[in-house]
Amino acid sequence: MNKKERARQIIVYAIYIISVCCLQVSFSGNFRLLGRSCDLMLVFVALAGYLFGTRDGLVVGAIVGLLRDYFSGTVVPGVNLEPIVLFGVGMLAFFYIGLLASVLFRKRFRRKYMLGILQVALISILYYSLCHVISFVCLSVSGNLNTYHSFRYIVFSSVCPQVMINVIGSIPMLFLLRFVGPYRKGVRSSLIDGYSVEDRKWQSV
Repeated sequence: MNKKERARQIIVYAIYIISVCCLQVSFSGNFRLLGRSCDLMLVFVALAGYLFGTRDGLVVGAIVGLLRDYFSGTVVPGVNLEPIVLFGVGMLAFFYIGLLASVLFRKRFRRKYMLGILQVALISILYYSLCHVISFVCLSVSGNLNTYHSFRYIVFSSVCPQVMINVIGSIPMLFLLRFVGPYRKGVRSSLIDGYSVEDRKWQSV
């Protein structure tokens, strides 16, 4: 990759990240499904990792996760239900989302674009299910667990609507990444048959 292509990649990624974070923080409440807003940050990281490989997924995931911590850090209940902000949890979570997205489906299906949407759905299910598990554990450990959401509520009123709105949001974002960039023609030149140099290095670790 020459300097011009590298500069374009950095600029386009910066525009994407700033736009996604601003939309998430400022306007996501305007587009809701069954009370849930699209998690544009998660969708963007998952698609970037899936389409463009491990390095892009890890770097984009860490940056977006850091911004997520800054704007809305993870809060868990402490003693006497006092909220405790855990800075860095979002960065770590999105770092691994980027990694998972870069390796899931890769070997068998390469990087077919419609499978990126399925991947968004699967990662959303995993992420939001784990969020409920972690919330339940934190409440139990702190001794503040009186009641928690029923399994029916978690599945049909929380996880499923969130997955559906994320899938809907992933469609226009997939086309943006495919036809606008960060790489010309939506293809990263170092990806050969769905693999990249750093992907192979990751497998050898």
